[in-house]
Amino acid sequence: MKQKQPVYKGLDIAPVFYTDTSELSPELFVITEFPTKLTAGKNILKLRGNSANLRLDALLDVEILDYNNEPIYHESTTYIAEDRSRVISIYIYPNTPPGEARIILTTEAIQIAGRKIPNEWNNVYNVKWVRKSLVNPTLANSSEILFETLPTISIEEQVGVQLNRTYTTVQHPIYNTGSVSYRNQNNNPILLISGGTFIRDMVGGTVTVSSPVNPLPTPYYNYTLPTYTTTIKKVLSDNVILLETPYLIASSQSLIPHQFTQFDNSTYSIEYTSTPIYAPTQNSESYALLKIDNLEPITGDISRIKVFINNSGTVGTWEQVSDTELEETEIFVTSTASLTPDKSIGFLDSQLTIDSNWTARKFNGKTYSGLNTLTYNTSNLNNSMYVSSVANTVTVVESLHTGTFIKDSKYKVTLDALGQQSGSNAKISVYLSGSAVNLDVTDRFNQDLKIQPGKKIGELDVTTLGSRIDDHVLPFTTDNTGDAALLFVIESGNWYLSDIRTTSDNDPGYTPNYTRIRTLIPTAHKADVQLNFKVEYYNVDGVKCKQVNYYNNVPWIGGNRYIDGEYSMLTGSLYVADSLNSGIGISGYSNTGFIRSLGYSGFDAGYPGFLLYSGSALGGALSKGVAYSGVGLELYASPSNYFRYSTRDSQLDIRTNQIYLGSATTFISASNGKLQISSSKFSIDAQGNVTASDAEFRGVSTADFYQWRNVLDTNITNFRRFSTFVTDSKTYAALNLTGSYDISLAGSSPSIFSRLNGTPNNRPLAAIKIHPDSWSATGRYQYYGGMVILEAGLPFVINVNINVSGSNDAEIGADNDDWVTPYLSSYTVGGTTYTNCLGVPLGARILLFQGQQDWRIFSSTKTFVSASLLTFGSEAAGGGGELPYEEINPYDPLNPNPSYGY
Repeated sequence: MKQKQPVYKGLDIAPVFYTDTSELSPELFVITEFPTKLTAGKNILKLRGNSANLRLDALLDVEILDYNNEPIYHESTTYIAEDRSRVISIYIYPNTPPGEARIILTTEAIQIAGRKIPNEWNNVYNVKWVRKSLVNPTLANSSEILFETLPTISIEEQVGVQLNRTYTTVQHPIYNTGSVSYRNQNNNPILLISGGTFIRDMVGGTVTVSSPVNPLPTPYYNYTLPTYTTTIKKVLSDNVILLETPYLIASSQSLIPHQFTQFDNSTYSIEYTSTPIYAPTQNSESYALLKIDNLEPITGDISRIKVFINNSGTVGTWEQVSDTELEETEIFVTSTASLTPDKSIGFLDSQLTIDSNWTARKFNGKTYSGLNTLTYNTSNLNNSMYVSSVANTVTVVESLHTGTFIKDSKYKVTLDALGQQSGSNAKISVYLSGSAVNLDVTDRFNQDLKIQPGKKIGELDVTTLGSRIDDHVLPFTTDNTGDAALLFVIESGNWYLSDIRTTSDNDPGYTPNYTRIRTLIPTAHKADVQLNFKVEYYNVDGVKCKQVNYYNNVPWIGGNRYIDGEYSMLTGSLYVADSLNSGIGISGYSNTGFIRSLGYSGFDAGYPGFLLYSGSALGGALSKGVAYSGVGLELYASPSNYFRYSTRDSQLDIRTNQIYLGSATTFISASNGKLQISSSKFSIDAQGNVTASDAEFRGVSTADFYQWRNVLDTNITNFRRFSTFVTDSKTYAALNLTGSYDISLAGSSPSIFSRLNGTPNNRPLAAIKIHPDSWSATGRYQYYGGMVILEAGLPFVINVNINVSGSNDAEIGADNDDWVTPYLSSYTVGGTTYTNCLGVPLGARILLFQGQQDWRIFSSTKTFVSASLLTFGSEAAGGGGELPYEEINPYDPLNPNPSYGY
């Protein structure tokens, strides 16, 4: 940080009438608090003055001299303590010499111990008080925290989902790929890796080398080689890491530990913590984002900040929600609105991060020369961006995000850099540009370039700093409250930039004057209320500052209530409502659990509502005259409009004026006293007409009239309604009445009555199928009892006792004593002679029944004829004519005598 410079006044040698050497100067200065140790930061000295002995309008002069008799900076504040003491702040910097310091106070007195001051010592400093204190700039500051002006606080609510942390592998991986060698480079211990890669996550991890190989130099005494264990301080590149402590060995034979400066490639392990991957959950949480400005006490150093809240609608004590250790605050973050941890734009972990947060432009004086390239690199400088200079141009690397700064506040830029000379030198200047700083019109880049970089805060030069620059600090003070971007102006050389941090200045003992705190606000507070905030400040010893910030009446939305875990339990009842008399209630007791609309007192009560229950719900209430038990659901509106299901009486009772169950094509519908059912193979329309593909009736069936479906088969030589099979090298026809043939053609439907205009497929009819093959897993003999009527539109031939196998086709059979057996004879059909055939004459109607084994001809309206008497005609077997369609002729009650084509 920038140090304030004191001026030597010479009070130590200034002559006075009286020098007070008492411990607390009760006669003159009345010291109410004296710092026996002056530690890092601003130390407090309190005095009240003895008004009886001092001139009322006398001035006070102070000087503090260090061990070397050099002045130490101090300030007399305007703060007045409760006991009316005045406060002097004494500044101890890291470079203040340790040792004894003298605190000297001088003023003008009118009397001492009742004796008046001689006239020659009037109107001048005539008394002095001197006391020694010990300076130790390495000790933490424990002085009382005092503010002349309280910090400024702004608070905003952030509501977002809770984030779960996951890891690519595990949270604490162990890495041991390859081997490492040890070197002492510029008094810094480092490890170099071979066959592996170091990553940034390893910073802070523990590295262990159990058996270092060939450590040098060798101690002059006998020793047992110890395991080397240390912490990783920094990842310099993907193959070099900086360590916290060197490799030492202690021995009773030497007072000084022996230090090894190197060892060769050895096995090792690194245990570190992985960076988590954040995944959103269903839980919404409310956070308070506090921004605290002007956080600069006149004495003391703030170590911790505690935040408390109080619900404006509740009387009670303050509830602590945050206890935060005050650290440096990063100014340039991608977004403070994110609930993930703040990520600096200077943490360059990928090319995407560089492209999203930085840009580089080239200028040749006042002329813009285009963009320069920023490239992600990790081999030369870990997690860095590389930019090269271009001849006759200046490259300006600028942040795409701006940071917010406070007027007259102290900040610093810390970064790692690696400069490569291009020509004579490699030089880069660092600027801030924006409303937070004043433009330096005398700066040459502000004069020479097309853009004005702003205020220069420092530079890096390899000729003075070396090519590798680690943790280089550039302190600065802002001029105004406002925003600013960070710029790097590359004059020469090629540069790698890494780990760029712009933070509040937090040197030991000195409080940064800006911080940002994000803290979870518990959901115990009712949503949509106003919260009061209290902020307290504590020093390193846990002593609270007497001055407190309050921020009242902040509107607060709040997060949701989220319960998870396998064993979470909510006892009693839960109400989802805006009052206790309406909404939904969820209750769980020893013998019951139920969900109901509040106000619903049971089915028999007759009031609208619903109830989903198990067990003895709603003690004393009745459902259809009986107390609740079992499991059930009630949706009640009125005696004519309700849904009730109960396992107690095994009853589902639905009362409603309209019902619709199903999809647009398959449904059950009821309204206005009518019922309608629709499905692919069964339907009942609103007028009561029933259509079914297959039906089974048991008991007695009564009907006014049965009407068979009628089919006219005129296209008898195709395979739409007939199939063929071969037995004993002869081909036969089978009539298919299952409806499983080509349904895209007219008349292709199952039927009991079929009219055949000739012999099918020029083959005798030997089998009939009325059941699809998929019906039976045990063969065609499972189904029997069917009935079929065949009518001869033209003569055709039936062949009996032909064996059919492998399907649900059933042959047409005849025993020796059947009535049709005498009519069997041989027929030539389609050029092939068949035996055991029946000739069906024109107009004959034949009734067939299916038994367990086959079909049998029950009756015929005409006598079967022999082959010599059967005339097939133009559409008989072997004939040439056929019609290209099938025709369905159902019975028409309005036309009782239809024409069947003969």
